[in-house]
Amino acid sequence: MLTYNRNDNELELCRIYQLDSEAHIAEAALAEAGIESVLDNEIFSRIYPIGFNTLGGIRLMVRHRDMERALGILDSLNFSGE
Repeated sequence: MLTYNRNDNELELCRIYQLDSEAHIAEAALAEAGIESVLDNEIFSRIYPIGFNTLGGIRLMVRHRDMERALGILDSLNFSGE
C-alpha cells in the first residue's frame, strides 16, 4: 500500500539569493533535473533592487523530499547563494 508522507511534500528553504539572475538560473537548473521549486520574495527584487538584501533576498524553496538532490545541483552552479 502506498503511503502519503505529508512532510516529504512540504516546501523548505533551500537557498537565498541576492541576485535575481542567479535565482532564476538556479530555478531553471532544478527544473531541468525534474525538481519543482518556487521563488519566494521575488517581487521585492524588482521593486527594491538596491538594498534588497535587507529584506531577506530571494528564497528558493523546494520540497523536503527533493532537498538533497537540489543542494547537489545548486552546489555545482558555484553561485553565492546562502
